[in-house]
Amino acid sequence: MEGPLARPLLDTRPAVAPHRRRGLPLPAVLLCDLDGTLIDTMPILADLAATVITDEFGMPRSLARELYLATCGLPFCQQLEAICAGDARNAAAADRFEAAKPALCRSARMPADTRRALITLQGRGVRIVVSSNNGTDNVAAFAADSGFAFDLALGYGDGLAKGGPHIARAEQVFRASRGEMVFVGDSLHDGEIAAVESLPFVGVAGTFSRDRFTLRFPGVPVVSRFADVVDLFD
Repeated sequence: MEGPLARPLLDTRPAVAPHRRRGLPLPAVLLCDLDGTLIDTMPILADLAATVITDEFGMPRSLARELYLATCGLPFCQQLEAICAGDARNAAAADRFEAAKPALCRSARMPADTRRALITLQGRGVRIVVSSNNGTDNVAAFAADSGFAFDLALGYGDGLAKGGPHIARAEQVFRASRGEMVFVGDSLHDGEIAAVESLPFVGVAGTFSRDRFTLRFPGVPVVSRFADVVDLFD
């Protein structure tokens, strides 16, 4: 029957599931930056850096903090070279920063959801590595107090650094290729390391916005918190 009172025919076609974007392959090794990625220490470190740079170089505090954040991901001694290239005061300023940092950061703890994400990934067979340009002793102390059994904890010193040296150590320890690794970090420098070393990269927004990551690294996945990394992998 036709007309205004006629009922539409039922659609008996099977529902089509919405298309799901394919995730990243589950890595054999996940390299995780520390400050700003696993623990929220960047505001503390930025305040410390601003104090040191202002005191040592007479720079306005707001500018000092801005420049520290813009160059984060590098060891602080290299950040100072980027900010005040060749300045004779750089070494003393770096020593002051590094001496004060452990006491400020020692109490920082991973959020519960970050720890759960690491446990989940490790349970799926992923080796979890801390890859940080924080000092080796600081990284070791963090790993020992973290409440999580990291498979490897690598810091800056003794010939080690984020990037090639850490990746080479992970390759050696786990007998995994770079194609089986993923690097997670919160700085643009972390993304640049991954690009140079041909590693898949995941950005953690916070220190830099999602838009900054997307502008610099189009197509790279960016999460709002570390815990969301779990959902990226098939």
